[in-house]
Amino acid sequence: MALSATIYHASLDIADSDRNFYGHERLTLALHPSETAERMVARLLAWCPRR
Repeated sequence: MALSATIYHASLDIADSDRNFYGHERLTLALHPSETAERMVARLLAWCPRR
């Protein structure tokens, strides 16, 4: 029987007052059993919007 992914919920509040950008995002992330927590955090940071 295969192991299932672990589900994490993240809430991001992003603010850049110099550029007048404020954002709030709620995300659901899945951590596969063969993936490290550091890689999941790297995926989360790579997703963050850049303006």
